[in-house]
Amino acid sequence: MKMSCKKMVSSVIIGIMVLALVASHANAITCTEAISTLMPCKDYLIGKSNFVSVPCCTGASALNGKVKTKPELKSMCECLKKAAAALHVIPERAKSLPGICKITTPVPIDPNADCNSI
Repeated sequence: MKMSCKKMVSSVIIGIMVLALVASHANAITCTEAISTLMPCKDYLIGKSNFVSVPCCTGASALNGKVKTKPELKSMCECLKKAAAALHVIPERAKSLPGICKITTPVPIDPNADCNSI
């Protein structure tokens, strides 16, 4: 009986640890989701529009709260760097976006970003 109680407690502790690990990644965002979240900013970022839309700032703000750990930040930086290069984002516009939207971003939306410095 003593042994089965220890096994049960061990199982519960392992279960809690697994749930905590899953929960810590539940708020993480994939590269595809991040790009999709920022798509309302595309016209501004590539120079097709001189104005930043409300949905753009809403998306940038939402993305801002989803990436927290250093590995997530580095991964998101690489993601956005590749997307910015592929979409031909104008670096100056990307750098101006946080100020226009009145947010701080944990990673730059810049094709020239140094993701290793994060």
